[in-house]
Formats: sequence, structure tokens, C-alpha cells
Amino acid sequence: MKEYKKRKNGIARLLEIAGRRKLLLLISGFLSVLHALLSLVPYILIFYIIRELTRERVDFSLARQYIIYAVIAAVVSMFVFFVSGILSHIAAYHILFELRRFIVDKVGKLPMGYLNNRNSGALKKILSDDVERIENFIAHQIPDFVKGVALPVITIIFLFFQDWRLAVISFVPLIILAIWIPIMFGGKKAKGMMKNYHQSLEDMNSGIVEYVRAMPVMKIFGQSAETFDKYGNTVKQFNGFVNDWVKTSTPAFAVFMSFISNAMLPVLALGLYLYFENGVTLATLLLFLILGTGYIKPLFVLSNMGIQISIINRGVEQIDELLYHKNLEESHENHHPENLSIAFKNVSFAYDENNLVLENVDFEIRERSITALVGPSGAGKSTVGQLLARFWDASEGRITIGGINIKHYPPEQLMQMVSFVFQDSFMFQQSMYENIRMGMDKTRAEVEEAAKAAQLHEMISNLPDGYDTLFGQSGVHLSGGEQQRFQLARAILKNAPILILDEATAFADPENEFRIQQAFSRLIKDKTVLIIAHRLSTITDADKIIVFDKGRLISEGKHKILLEESELYNRMWNAHIRAKEFVM
Repeated sequence: MKEYKKRKNGIARLLEIAGRRKLLLLISGFLSVLHALLSLVPYILIFYIIRELTRERVDFSLARQYIIYAVIAAVVSMFVFFVSGILSHIAAYHILFELRRFIVDKVGKLPMGYLNNRNSGALKKILSDDVERIENFIAHQIPDFVKGVALPVITIIFLFFQDWRLAVISFVPLIILAIWIPIMFGGKKAKGMMKNYHQSLEDMNSGIVEYVRAMPVMKIFGQSAETFDKYGNTVKQFNGFVNDWVKTSTPAFAVFMSFISNAMLPVLALGLYLYFENGVTLATLLLFLILGTGYIKPLFVLSNMGIQISIINRGVEQIDELLYHKNLEESHENHHPENLSIAFKNVSFAYDENNLVLENVDFEIRERSITALVGPSGAGKSTVGQLLARFWDASEGRITIGGINIKHYPPEQLMQMVSFVFQDSFMFQQSMYENIRMGMDKTRAEVEEAAKAAQLHEMISNLPDGYDTLFGQSGVHLSGGEQQRFQLARAILKNAPILILDEATAFADPENEFRIQQAFSRLIKDKTVLIIAHRLSTITDADKIIVFDKGRLISEGKHKILLEESELYNRMWNAHIRAKEFVM
């Protein structure tokens, strides 16, 4: 697939994107011009028919020939229009397919921080709405624009050869339109409105996604859409914005449409004057009343196109913002470390300049050892795991595996070395087998073996179609604990030497927690393990426990030593014990 190497703005950028299927669109544009020419032929022939019928001696055979030619021209014109539309749509769908593939590929290379800072509604809008609007521009608006320009120009040229005085009067609406469109859609106010429109639409999309996800909780508490503030407020804000926009633009648009719609009046007035003064024939007068105002119809399309292109332009800007965002730096040279020890050396990290999450973190993890990270919520524990997997790059300092900076490993090699079991699990709308295999080159026997190790085999075997059962189909859903065991099965199947567990038992009930702990014993064998834990009772046997608070490493050691030497760890342990006693 060709790269999007150049970077332009506005219409030039849209045409640059459209140029990826230049030949198809050139042919489509040529056919649009041909359609414009052919669509004039019946009206011109009517002019000749009327002129023939108003003569003293009428040649009816010639008039009949004109009628036949007019019908043929109309039929051919429609066929040409149909072929032009087919070609422009083929070009558009090829471009959209490539663009969506390119965006998805780009998303896979972006830092997780970039994606984390954009809500799901914004990404959905880019991948779906903004890209889809480009289809409208390529498939419809380019041919409409070519026709909308060609038809008035050809018509005016033809009319000038008939009578220059009426042609000048007919030309006035075209001048007004050329002045009006830049004023309405090219100013700072219009651009500001476009930006606010897209932001409001993103917020509403995000609210809708969140509302759908929160539906089970909403039902439990008997709530409705009206009481879900984020959803309700974003919809109201979008509705209010659109209403205000319409009210603001309606007066100017109404004046413009009124003038254009009554463009026949000056032509009629001058035409009748010239007709009664014997300055033009009846046929010429009728020709100008038909063509002299009829060519304005494509101009209506152009006037409506202005606002649509403004919306599309803003969407393309957001697509480009994603496409041209800096990727994570990638190395292409494989390394062969002597061991898999991990070291954080003076690592600091911030999501932005004012949000420091980790500060001067310095620690080491021995190969094939178990290390636990603990601390209050927001202390930076999960960020440590995410930095190790290179979801983000450290702002300062360096992280090494086997003494080699993780930035120097190719992403594919790093991902082969590291497995990550998230606190939140995700299931794809695929079979249970594919949800475990996750595209890895593994046999069915290996997948089933991983499922057995994760205590999933019995549960999957009892499903209607076993491993071929589709998640979400026919009411097949899984509990949070069962979904976490799927994550464990994926990690077991991957068998990476470094394992990061981010509170992997967070959503497990006692039975599932027991099964997960059984799976852990298989999963962590002979691996370098980093556990991000909230339940302190699960990590008391860890080789090392590192305590974080407010982004800083404040103490490290074994469980018993920390109970004596770390005030924070001692408080957390006592709180954990009291919580367990309360539950019991």
C-alpha cells in the first residue's frame, strides 16, 4: 500500500487523497463533463424546434429529427452519468479501504498514551464518520463539482453566442455565488464553528459508547438515558449547538436562496423588453428562460457542497493528526541478552508536562524471580508494568532487559519476551479457540493444553459447540473471573519468559480466584514475574516487594522485613487484614 507521504491542507489535501485513484477519477470527471454537455443537448434542440415551428414554412420532418436526437441525447446522458458514478464509487471505496487499513496499522504503532488520551468516541468518529465522509467527497462531490462547474460555463458560452445582453444578465447569479461561498465557509468564524461541531460530535459519540457499556449498571439502579448525565448532556449540547448554528446561518442563507431562486426575473424582464422591441425572437427568449436560469440548479449543489467540504476538511485534519503523530521509536536489530534481569535506572514518566506519574524510580529484578509492586491507588504501580512492555516510553532514565535498553529491541522481539495479564480483560467476537490463540501460530492441541492449565477446559467443553462456540452468541457470556482465565490461557500459550500480572484476580469470586491461583503455578514457572498487587496476601512469598507512594519508590524487601521497616506497608497490611476479617 502506498504511503501518505505528502501533507497538504484543505481542498488540496482532499484532492491529494483522491489522487490515489487518479485515473478512475479522471475518467469519471471526463464523463461528468460529457454528461453536462449531453444534458444541454435536449434543451438546445428544443430551441431549434421552437425556432423551426415559428417560421412561416415549418419543416416537420426536421422537427421530428430534433425530437429523436433529443431523446437519444437524454438516454446517452443518463448512461454516461451512471458510468461516471460507478467509476467514482469504485475509486472511493478503494481509497477508503486503503485509508482504514493505514489508520489501523498506524494505531498499532502509536504510544498507548496517545490512544489513552483520546476517548473511544473520538476514535470511532475518525475510523467511521470522518473516513466515510471522504467517500462522499470522492464518489459524489468531485463529479458534482466537475458537472457544477462545466455545465454553467458551457451554458454561458453557448448563450453568449445567442445574445450577449441576456447572457450577461444570466451570468449575475454565478458571480454572486462565487463571492458568497468563500464568505460563508472560508472565514475564521466558519472554521471555529466546524471545530466546535466536530468536538461536540466526539463528545456525544463518547457519551453514547459509555452509556451502552454502563447499561447493566443503569438497569440495576433503575436509571434511564435521561438520568445518565454524560450521555444526556452531550446529546443536549450537540442538539443545542446545531440549533444555534442553523439559527445563525439561516438569515444569510435565506437571502441567498431567495435571490438565486428568483434569478429568472431579471432575465424575464430584459427578455420581454427585447422581444417587444424586436431585439430577440420568441425561441431565443424561451431558450434564455430555460437555460439562462436552469444552469443554476447545479450551483445549488455547489452551495450545499461548501458546508459539507468544511465538515470533511475538519475530519481530514483529525485523520492526519493521527496519521502523522510520532510513532514509538523502533529498532530493527535483534539482540541476544545473556539473561532476562530487569532494571529501572532513574526512570521518570509523565503523561504531560503537568502530570508526573513516576519520579527517579531505580530498582532491579533478578531473572526467574517474583517481584511484587504495591502501594496506594495512583502510586504508579501499573505505569511501571506498562513502561516495561513499552506501552509508553520513559520521559527520563532507561529501562533494560538483560542490560539492553528496551528501546533497542525490535517491538516484535520485545513482545515475544513479555506477556501482560491485564486487570481488565477483553473478549473478541470470535470462537473460544480463537480467543485463546489470538493469532499465534499454535496447534489446536496446544490451545487446549493452555486452556487446561488455565482451568478453562472443562467450562469450554460444556458449551454448545465447545471450543468453536462464539463469544456473545446465543447468550454465551463469561463472568469477569472466567475472562481473566482466558487472559491467563493466552499468556500460558505465548510462554514468554517475562510475565507482568496487573491485579489478575481483581474480578474473581472465591472459586475463580482458586482456579486462577492454580493457573498461576503453571504460568510463573521458570519466569521473571512482576506482580502489580492490591491483595497483599497473594504476594507474601514474593522474592521482593517494592512499595510505591505518589510516584516514588519508598522501600523494598521481603514481606517480613517490610512489616518492620516500612510504615506505609505496615498500614496497608493491617488494613488488608481488617478488610478480610470484616468480609468473613
